[in-house]
Amino acid sequence: MRKAIYIIILLVWPYVTQAALCAYTDNSDSIVSMLIEHCSATKENTKELFGNLYIKQRVGVFKNNLLLNTFPGMPRFEKETKNYLTELFYQFHYTDYGIMELRRKSHNTTFEHGSGEIEHITEFIKGAPLIPHQLRDIFFPLDKECSRYYTYTVDSATINNGKIQRRISFKSKFDNIRLLEEGWVWTDDSCNISELYIKGWDEQSRYEAIYTMGAEHGERNVVKNVHIDMDYNFAGNKLSIVADAIFDYDYALSSKKATGNNDKYNLTGETNAAWVTTIVGNRKEYARKNRKLELDDDEKAMLGDSSTSIGRELPVTVSKNKMWEIGDKIISSHTYYWNSGRVKFSPLIDLSHIDYSSSRGLSYKLSMNLTNNLSRNREIRFKPQVGYNFKQKALYWNIDGKWLYYPSKLGDIGISIGEGTHTYSSAVLNKIKEMKLDSLDFNKLNLKYFRNLYLEASHKCEISNGLTLLTGLNFHRRELEHGSDKTLESYGVKLKKSYSQFAPHLRLTWQPGMYYYMDGRRKVNIGSKHPTISLDVEQGVNGILGSNSIYTRSELDVQYKLPLRPTVNLYMRFGTGGYFYTKDVYFVDYAFLKSNNLPLERSEELGGVFQLLDSEWYNAANKYLRANFTYETAYHSLQKLFPRIKFLKNEYIYYNILFLSKLCPYMELGYGVATPYVDMGLFTSSQNGKMHRIGYKISFSLFSD
Repeated sequence: MRKAIYIIILLVWPYVTQAALCAYTDNSDSIVSMLIEHCSATKENTKELFGNLYIKQRVGVFKNNLLLNTFPGMPRFEKETKNYLTELFYQFHYTDYGIMELRRKSHNTTFEHGSGEIEHITEFIKGAPLIPHQLRDIFFPLDKECSRYYTYTVDSATINNGKIQRRISFKSKFDNIRLLEEGWVWTDDSCNISELYIKGWDEQSRYEAIYTMGAEHGERNVVKNVHIDMDYNFAGNKLSIVADAIFDYDYALSSKKATGNNDKYNLTGETNAAWVTTIVGNRKEYARKNRKLELDDDEKAMLGDSSTSIGRELPVTVSKNKMWEIGDKIISSHTYYWNSGRVKFSPLIDLSHIDYSSSRGLSYKLSMNLTNNLSRNREIRFKPQVGYNFKQKALYWNIDGKWLYYPSKLGDIGISIGEGTHTYSSAVLNKIKEMKLDSLDFNKLNLKYFRNLYLEASHKCEISNGLTLLTGLNFHRRELEHGSDKTLESYGVKLKKSYSQFAPHLRLTWQPGMYYYMDGRRKVNIGSKHPTISLDVEQGVNGILGSNSIYTRSELDVQYKLPLRPTVNLYMRFGTGGYFYTKDVYFVDYAFLKSNNLPLERSEELGGVFQLLDSEWYNAANKYLRANFTYETAYHSLQKLFPRIKFLKNEYIYYNILFLSKLCPYMELGYGVATPYVDMGLFTSSQNGKMHRIGYKISFSLFSD
């Protein structure tokens, strides 16, 4: 009887297990939903991660040309060398609100120039611990808001120790640079991920990556190991890059805040980000003691005498081609270090520094960053910048300096000197008010432009969390341009050849609900879900340092980024301001409404810029009212119409409106797209309800990151 029961069980068991697996497979939609919800919960429950990261990266060069060495930030490949090896050692710190920081402890490399780090591949590793939310700029299939771009299937399942493990495959619905082509994930019956595979492409390469989760209970939902294979093929340059990374977690997954911390906006964990501050004395010895993966014989041979060691300068190589050596200097960004500081020069030739629009013409800028770290988290920074506008034929420059003396309160003392926008005096304002808009032509007004040399000193400190007070003194020297009319009479006002302006300055900025954490003694603001409100007041004073300009300027500015969904944002900006209690001649120079001479950062563009407004209008009224709206989406509506356009990253819709004395209102409507190579926008404007102009803007973005 017992034997008969065993035989029946053996015959029936395959059908039972198959039915169970089919039940799970048929219920694939609910399984995928559970997995996505589990990933979201993991992010919410992960308060802090801290530990060490080891990366071993091997690069093989199959084909190389001179263009590869023109990429700023890329390592410089030698003509005779075809294989390179780099070991990188980091400390990492993750806090909730999605902030991941890395600090280099050491590196060991066979590259003769630079540290050997190729950002193009390490970005897949730096964001790895919570991959659904941190991985580069990709629409990840395990994110709830991005799941609409993928199809899912439960294509296999197994039973191990009575627990079901499923392999869930995903595939993108259409081909786009921000989507993964395909991949799969292994998950258990509790939706814990054990292994993840992804495959995709971007503007320079095709890649495959495998992420393996930790086996220990505390590390079960975070990445432990990463393996990446990448075929780099761009502009005739072909590389093979293989990288392995190991995360070594020193801290529990769901750690609590520091003891005694009752501020809900303070995300400082118990580790308090105990970063390494000492410089490693010998890279080779450090690598020998701390590497997580053994080197094979070939790799040991590569890391022979050619590997660099910290504590001495990189070896100086004499190029056989002097012209190539000079060219390398021109297209490279250069960073020099000393005991406690560094200075970084931007490349002389860099596409990301070029900006062109139909209204402002072509402009180009160069910059340098100098930082000197002092004791107790204090530091001194200097940033010189120079730019040229070819349409205006004007050279602009400025030097910004800052001493961060009170890091726990973001207290700093700043100084800025430079040459601002050339402008005309207030003597023109009454003439503009008298003229009809149809007959108003700035080219026929015989405007007398003044150069603007300025010196600004300021002190800034955070009064309370999110509330910052800036006080300062501004001094401007306005000098009549040499090309202006010799007659100093302007619409009934006798102008001087030069004006001095001395003005105390105050700015109060408030962003409520500011999240932050403490990095030792240094406060690091992360961001807020609320608008930023700024009040800026400046009072011209007569008689100090030859000042002869009396006025009161006051402006109110509100900026807000409203996340509608993870893939959709609405940027809004509202502002008003004006000049009051004016006496004698003054110069309209608003703090928040101005024509920027040098190429803007992308964040500033989204913050509210009038693309087609002539620069003369910014100084043409003693009062203004403005509003700017930018709708950012990644729905790829243009790609749905033209499927072959695969490189779209974001689309933008712009609406700007401005009220001045003669523009009631001035309006702009625009549409723009962002790609890995170039950002483009098409705009149309109207003045007082009448069509005014159609224009465009182009800025290169290939190297902007």
